[in-house]
Amino acid sequence: MKEMSQMGGGMNFYGELPDSFNLVVNPNHHLVIKISEELQSIEGPKLKENDTERKRLKEEVAFMDLEQKKKKAEELSQVEKDDLENLRKELTETENARIGILEAYGADNKVVKQLIDLALLANNMLRGEELSTFVKRSVDLL
Repeated sequence: MKEMSQMGGGMNFYGELPDSFNLVVNPNHHLVIKISEELQSIEGPKLKENDTERKRLKEEVAFMDLEQKKKKAEELSQVEKDDLENLRKELTETENARIGILEAYGADNKVVKQLIDLALLANNMLRGEELSTFVKRSVDLL
């Protein structure tokens, strides 16, 4: 859609959408293993606590969903509906906290940035200032 908007035709609002890419990672590659180990050593306790909380919340949401499906819509009290909604919000916040931990780690890690830029470069998607930054970071890492 974004490419079509560049040609015109009344679809200009698609051109304002942010770029998004799918990145496939080989979890057996030695660099990915090294990054994962470093992440666990730095953020391991936070991630473990977050995983425990997410698991607990998912179980509670699943249980409440199951219980509510057993009843007709008019039999559900507002308190039950509110409790389920609050649990879902709490689960979303916990999942967003996990994403925040991972994003903060990745934003500060030169090797992660380098791997992402290598993937972009391999697909001819790294240009301009981003390419210059990649080259400078490559020299620094060497």
